Amino acid sequence: MSANERRKKFSLLATIAIAPLLASAAVGQARPPAEETDPSAASSPHQRDATSTSASEAPATQTAEPASASTPHQQEVTEGKAMMKSVTPESFASQVAVIGKAEIELGQIALQNTKDENVRKYAERMIKDHSAADKKLKAIAAKENLQLPQSLDQEHESLKMKLQGMTGEQFDREYVKAMAKGHDKAVALFESASQQPQMPAELKQFAASTLPTLEQHKEMAHSLHSKAGS
Repeated sequence: MSANERRKKFSLLATIAIAPLLASAAVGQARPPAEETDPSAASSPHQRDATSTSASEAPATQTAEPASASTPHQQEVTEGKAMMKSVTPESFASQVAVIGKAEIELGQIALQNTKDENVRKYAERMIKDHSAADKKLKAIAAKENLQLPQSLDQEHESLKMKLQGMTGEQFDREYVKAMAKGHDKAVALFESASQQPQMPAELKQFAASTLPTLEQHKEMAHSLHSKAGS
């Protein structure tokens, strides 16, 4: 083989050897660079809509409202104290007169309608204590020229009529319930009056000295109410 033929043969072999490498490089250059994966782009339009809907429909976390720490009884006491903050001599004397009259008349109904010995004793205590307080109030009102109502207000008149139509356990439940609620308000009223600077001295002393008795009435009423199961 001549030198010229050997060179041609070598060139042919070299071309054959590097051809695959050149082809591979060409394919690599023609292929576009891979883009970073975008979850939203990779998903179909339906999937994107579903994802968007799920996110928008997910309920927002709601802040739980704190449960009221006070019971209905505590709320009534709080409201009663708020209403009594600015009690005047006239309003105090008028309210006490109505409360006293109501306690006496309701106690008399209780003696007729109850069959419970504890309720009977409570009613007797109401009549005795409120009659004594009523006597003191009238004497002070006369000195201070304060006009006292001679009849019940609508609230107590309605309660009186309601209780008159009840007997036995039904009466006992409603009576002690009314006594507990009424004495919550009465205690708040007397507490306020005993602390009012514009209250006449004798009327202020009356409020302060009567308060312990009313607190006993309140405690007894709530105890009876609890036992009555209502």
